[in-house]
Amino acid sequence: MAITLNESLKIGFSDFWSRKIRSFVTVIGIILGTMSIIVVLSLMNGIKKKTLQWMMERGGLSKITVRRNWQYDNPTNAREYFTWKEIELIRSLIPDAKYFNPQLRHWIRFSYKDKDYRSSIWGVVPDFKYVEEWDAESGRFLSDFDIDQSNDVIVIGTKIQEELFGSENPLNKLITAHGRRLKVIGVMKHRYMKNDGAVGRDNALSYLNRRTFVPLSTMIKKGTGEDRITRLSIKAHDAKSAPALKEKLENIILNLRHGKPVFQIESAEEEAKEMAKNQKIFQTIFFIVSIVSLLVGGIVIANIMLASIQERTREIGIRITVGARRFDIFFQFLVQTILVTSIGGLFGIIFGLSILDIVSGYLGIDLIAGINVIVIALIVSAGVGFFSGIIPAIIASKLNPVEALRYE
Repeated sequence: MAITLNESLKIGFSDFWSRKIRSFVTVIGIILGTMSIIVVLSLMNGIKKKTLQWMMERGGLSKITVRRNWQYDNPTNAREYFTWKEIELIRSLIPDAKYFNPQLRHWIRFSYKDKDYRSSIWGVVPDFKYVEEWDAESGRFLSDFDIDQSNDVIVIGTKIQEELFGSENPLNKLITAHGRRLKVIGVMKHRYMKNDGAVGRDNALSYLNRRTFVPLSTMIKKGTGEDRITRLSIKAHDAKSAPALKEKLENIILNLRHGKPVFQIESAEEEAKEMAKNQKIFQTIFFIVSIVSLLVGGIVIANIMLASIQERTREIGIRITVGARRFDIFFQFLVQTILVTSIGGLFGIIFGLSILDIVSGYLGIDLIAGINVIVIALIVSAGVGFFSGIIPAIIASKLNPVEALRYE
């Protein structure tokens, strides 16, 4: 007499419910292991989302940055900056770049009336707002006319506005910087991004709000007086074309410096891929640790199922005698094992989801549990039941019915 799946499930539920303490001991390891999987995968999802958000906040995945290579000793004293002519040459050699922004930075003290504040001043061009995807919220940003005329104008961040002007409208006011009076023509949009995992600083982008921007030509001609552009940011048309553009730019700059790696060229797209690769490694490690805890629970289940076979030896003999096939016995015990681990997995998922907010608060990182996380956890727990139940099911199916009926 064949045993249906429905009958196997009923027998499994009945056995599970009639031995509550043993059943609890059986599934506790599965519960803890499944909880670990839920937390680990949710943590990795949260980190992945935060990494992508960080990249997008800093200009997106099509951005390429050139800065000094501090790991290069520069024994030949190759120039560690670009001249304006070199910048124009580079621009002409990469017409496929969508936006192009050379930069020069200095630290300076700003003053307005009786207040002063020390911060960074950046010489940039109008493409800056497109490369960084950051524009003025009030007033305007720098224009091509400002660059051509080397105008004494400045766009300030919200922190500078707060420190120097308070509640006063800063537009068209004059602030003093390095002995030169600059007219405030705009205030940049306030930048904010939750600083997960950090103590004492809620905004991960607060440093941007302390920056000020003037025409690059003004910085060179009226500020430092030196034609030394130390940084360059460009933007490709899309993320897919960024690596090729980066390689082209790298070759151009190496040729300008006779093969000396004075500058470091970074692609946001490649950086994001490298971060994702590193996260994958950590995810794999943590996932393996979680699987090990599940396997330990699986071993416990296998031992308990072997003990259950001994307790039900006569029952197995009777079933075989009245017509049950050996496959039916195998299938019955395997289904029961998978049922037990699936129940443990289900409770593990419920408990795991319930502690995500607690873990998130402790780590200071958002944990994101999507449907894929739940499905993976359930499949893994059921899979552990499958593999831990095969051997007991085989042993049960191979019992000699005569000896099973004699078993006391």
